[in-house]
Amino acid sequence: MKDELLAALRRGGPIKIWVNGPGVRLGQHYGRAGQIVEGGPAAAAAWSTNERVGIARVITEDCQFVVVLPDEGPPSIARAGLDR
Repeated sequence: MKDELLAALRRGGPIKIWVNGPGVRLGQHYGRAGQIVEGGPAAAAAWSTNERVGIARVITEDCQFVVVLPDEGPPSIARAGLDR
C-alpha cells in the first residue's frame, strides 16, 4: 500500500487533511474507521493512544489513504472509501 500512496502523491494527489494531536481524539474525528477497507487494525492501533500523532488523508480517484504518524514509531497506512 505504501507504493500506491507514494504513486498517488507523485501524481499530485491532494492531501485533504493533516492534523496533529492526541491520537484517540483524532482517530475518532479524522480516522474514517467506518470507511477503512484495508489496513484498519494497524491504523486503529496507531491512533489508540493519548500521545500525539499526526493523521493525514490523501485523496485518489477511487479511494483515500489514511496515514497515521506517531511521534514515536513507524507510520501506519490504511485505505478507505471516498467520502460521499
